[in-house]
Amino acid sequence: MKKTINLGVATMLALGAVGGTFGSLTTTAHASENSSNEITEVPNATEVEDTTTLISEIESYIHKDAQGFLYVDSDIPIDLYNEYKVDLLEEYFEEINEQVANGQVEVNDDLSIIDKSFTTFASKGYTSKKFWWGERATYTNAQTKKTVGQLEDAGIDIAFIGAAYLLLPPIAGGVGLTSAYCGKLAKSMKSKNKGKGVIVDMTWALAYKVKSR
Repeated sequence: MKKTINLGVATMLALGAVGGTFGSLTTTAHASENSSNEITEVPNATEVEDTTTLISEIESYIHKDAQGFLYVDSDIPIDLYNEYKVDLLEEYFEEINEQVANGQVEVNDDLSIIDKSFTTFASKGYTSKKFWWGERATYTNAQTKKTVGQLEDAGIDIAFIGAAYLLLPPIAGGVGLTSAYCGKLAKSMKSKNKGKGVIVDMTWALAYKVKSR
């Protein structure tokens, strides 16, 4: 039986993984018919083509309004919306838009995101840059080894997933991490680390790309 732990908004706030509150800014283009906190894994998610396709298929439907908030075009085809878990992207936009409203971040016209708060969490274990599609985390060699160790533990025992989560980009808050997912990501990061660390691009749907630094 596959083990899954759900890391909802309340848990993320308790861990200090996200800032602000949710709910006041809504970006929903379509209502989700089947809500589920279990991840839908993208086949071969570590390959460049997967995250590139994921992003390119959706990018033309992403916009910034006059207030600087991100939203998904309501004309997005329902098949794309469902296939690429755009409901999770909208949840991510809620977080970003809340930070925009609080003056913590700014969304540029090219949809890149500038962090204006300069807030860092000592427990995060990496440096990061936000994009509309998710987050790019840069790990040093030592940070990579620490994260791989936590992920390997989580791949064996679900009790360690909470600790591993602190070392990963805090996106897709309503999604659950599985032990299998953690184990796969650990192998990818370990294999790509050539002694200088790795860079992990993590999308809203938890599809990821790992490359060497």
